Amino acid sequence: MLTDLDVPRLETVARPVSPVQSDITVNQVIERFRQETGLLALPVLADGEPVGIISRRELFSNHLARPFARELYGRKPIVELLAATPLLLAGELDIHTGLQELLQLDPRLENDCLGVCSAGSCTGVVAVADLMMAISQSQAGLLDTLQRLGQRIRDEVELARQVQTALLPVTPLRHAGVMVAAGLVHSSEISGDVYDVFPLDEHRLGLLVADVTGHGVQAGLVTTAAKAGLQTLMDSGLLTPSQFLGGINRAIRATGKGRLLMTALLAIIDRQKGTATIASAGHPYPYHRSGAAGKWQLIDLDPGFPLGFDDGVSYSETTIPFLANDLLLLFSDGILEAENLHGEQFAEQRLPDLLQREVGAGPEELRDTLLAAARSFCGRDHFEDDVTLVVARHEGVTP
Repeated sequence: MLTDLDVPRLETVARPVSPVQSDITVNQVIERFRQETGLLALPVLADGEPVGIISRRELFSNHLARPFARELYGRKPIVELLAATPLLLAGELDIHTGLQELLQLDPRLENDCLGVCSAGSCTGVVAVADLMMAISQSQAGLLDTLQRLGQRIRDEVELARQVQTALLPVTPLRHAGVMVAAGLVHSSEISGDVYDVFPLDEHRLGLLVADVTGHGVQAGLVTTAAKAGLQTLMDSGLLTPSQFLGGINRAIRATGKGRLLMTALLAIIDRQKGTATIASAGHPYPYHRSGAAGKWQLIDLDPGFPLGFDDGVSYSETTIPFLANDLLLLFSDGILEAENLHGEQFAEQRLPDLLQREVGAGPEELRDTLLAAARSFCGRDHFEDDVTLVVARHEGVTP
């Protein structure tokens, strides 16, 4: 039984027929055709080797259609009527290759059949109509197989998307007097962005936003490796953003083999100290809003190298006050680079202007407002790149 991807050979679509010897007369061939009305052609052998075929149509429509042709050719051996170029093909050829070779021998497809030879003998004839039908059926089967494979891939990608989404923490959430709301809008089934919100102890809360160069399954594997690496690092008792980024960098290097890079921003909020300590690996800078001053400011950081760039990279840290009613906004560059229908980007200037107008918004409201503004600017719901936002607010209460 043929598998879905098997292509039939010429011998499987050939009609079996007993060949004739080259010295048989034309009259004898005529009688053979008259006795076997379904016979398309006869292979012709000379000294046991195939030398050509004589088809019913060729014999009666070409050679015998002229006046007195029967009297002229009837006693002659059939070999004298064979074409100079034998229309013979190897039976082990697949039907697609067979058609290609047939077109080289008979570019205008003037013949209605061809002989099929195997192991030095010609034992069958393939009708051109049968060949075309077999090719059509083979292509239909291939298309069906491709459709089923495509559906399987789509199902597996959807499963990967669900697994990736399940790894993201559900927000809003509260820990140590800090409320966090986050959102990730995928540009494709598998995201190259990832975020995390992870308690370190009763006073400290970690925030991560990261962005892999590229999309698709490979980028998704890197984000999953980063997420798994972060959990391992937490279990090992690391304390600082630079230590976390260094550990994730090693995980990315092991997974991506240097082919993919990831930018990242990692912040640790310490409610007991009233601080937020932040390290960057080539990621867009975050924004901080002072609850007392009521003003948003971009936090200037050492930019750092992306994760996966080199094994020996270290990451600098910046510590800022994080006090009652302060907000911290982390995001991926997808929102900055979101384009409208004119090719203009949402860009860095629109974001701070919008933040200043929303100075009193809480984490959920701010997240939703920023996403709605970006969509309105683009004129569509879909973004060309993944967009991730993480907003944290110091609630001003005792943890």
